[in-house]
Amino acid sequence: MPYALLPDMEQELIDWLTAHAGLAALHGGRVATELQSDLTCLQVTSLGGGQPWPWEASPEFQVSSWGGTKARASLLDRTLIAAAYELVGTPVDGGHVSGVAVRLKSLWSPDEETNRPRYRSDLSFLIHPA
Repeated sequence: MPYALLPDMEQELIDWLTAHAGLAALHGGRVATELQSDLTCLQVTSLGGGQPWPWEASPEFQVSSWGGTKARASLLDRTLIAAAYELVGTPVDGGHVSGVAVRLKSLWSPDEETNRPRYRSDLSFLIHPA
């Protein structure tokens, strides 16, 4: 194989969001691709992304901040956005993150069936293999 595999940024993002002290204090470790519970949590959805070169990719993710109240969901979302930029320069398994962009910030989007409070933000990363 002439080129190295790119990092699994979906799993790396989930792991990072789970371990981040400022976020964990709000979501209690509830971060996954599936909705975790009726408690405050983060839900990560892969949106695909571009790969202009074999050694560079720009995966994008929607991160939904769920809360028991609108204020709690908003606080989690705003904390997520502030923390996301900490990923720039961070090594991840199999590579590193060299850029972060917030493509969509704080879209108020309560659940269509339950009206449960939720904000959505889209993050894009520039990643390279090790």
